[in-house]
Amino acid sequence: MRIPGPAVVLLLVGAACSPSGAPVVTTSAAVGSAGDASASTTSTVLAQTSSSTATTTTLPAPDGAPDDVAVFTYAVVAEKQSRRLAIIDPAGPCLSSEEPCELSTVATIGLPLRPHNIASLGSVVYATHPDAGSISRVDVLTKEVLTASVGTEPHDVKYDAQSGLLAVADEDGRRILSVDPETLEVVGTVELPAKPHDLTVDRGVLWVTMIGTGELARITGDTVELVETGGLPHDLVVAGTGSVWFSNWGSDRLSIFDPIVGLAPDAPAGVGEPQHFAIAPNGVVWISDIAGDAVVGFSAEGPTTVLVGESPHHITFAGEILVVAVSGTGEAVFVKDGVVVARSALTPGLHGVAIVELTEQLAS
Repeated sequence: MRIPGPAVVLLLVGAACSPSGAPVVTTSAAVGSAGDASASTTSTVLAQTSSSTATTTTLPAPDGAPDDVAVFTYAVVAEKQSRRLAIIDPAGPCLSSEEPCELSTVATIGLPLRPHNIASLGSVVYATHPDAGSISRVDVLTKEVLTASVGTEPHDVKYDAQSGLLAVADEDGRRILSVDPETLEVVGTVELPAKPHDLTVDRGVLWVTMIGTGELARITGDTVELVETGGLPHDLVVAGTGSVWFSNWGSDRLSIFDPIVGLAPDAPAGVGEPQHFAIAPNGVVWISDIAGDAVVGFSAEGPTTVLVGESPHHITFAGEILVVAVSGTGEAVFVKDGVVVARSALTPGLHGVAIVELTEQLAS
């Protein structure tokens, strides 16, 4: 099968399933123009600081629930070197009258291992521990932490709403793992010909960056399609148009792949070293620029560059506020309308960031 577009090679790979007895992977190539059981441990750790009144939003209630449900929104940042997650209210009270606003943490939750990439589902945050071959499930409300062996080197994790499972990029294991979000048990496996790094989920389709091969993998059901990009894909995101934006390792190159027409020849330029992505509520694609110490948003009017501090890594949106994990300065930085509106002092070595929306306000 071939995806149209210039300089694209597509390989079809039959996916291997869980160790319950599914078919073994088979491969074929068309050249054009490129489980393991979970051994679990539990721990509960909590340290709290300051008082913060969380932002509330009234949302439609589920069937059978009260008409109005208050939702409390918090940013969660992975403090890698400190082995903990920091929880911050993006619209909490300022500690001083100076601008930008200085925010304190609502709480920190200790982990047994260093967190790397993180993802959220309801009140739960999932943190990968690539160095230890494990993942932690952290309930922000109860402060319960479940840590389980998952694969060999789990680097990235995302929730797939269609399957109801976590998708985990097992880098050294060269596979994508399907993981039960409650037990962290591996329930399915898709073998890959190279190491997966980062992934994203778009309406049940997994897009994965592959280390060292210059390829993207698109996984749909039991089919894996490999797309040669001519670059070295690092992280990626699917924009509202369906196009896949991806950064390239150690490069100023930003690339866009359209599943219909192939690689876009006019991808935005001028980013020092693009890293990680987030999509704004208005559809604008934002990316962290680790070389430029900035985040950059790409709209029809042109790029917007906001200086945030040394070595920004992962970014995400809490409503209209962009949350940035700035590794070098050890700060969570909050950007709105192209301006830094708040900072929260944490510890150097920040990495992943996620948003949780709770129906209870966290005690502080």
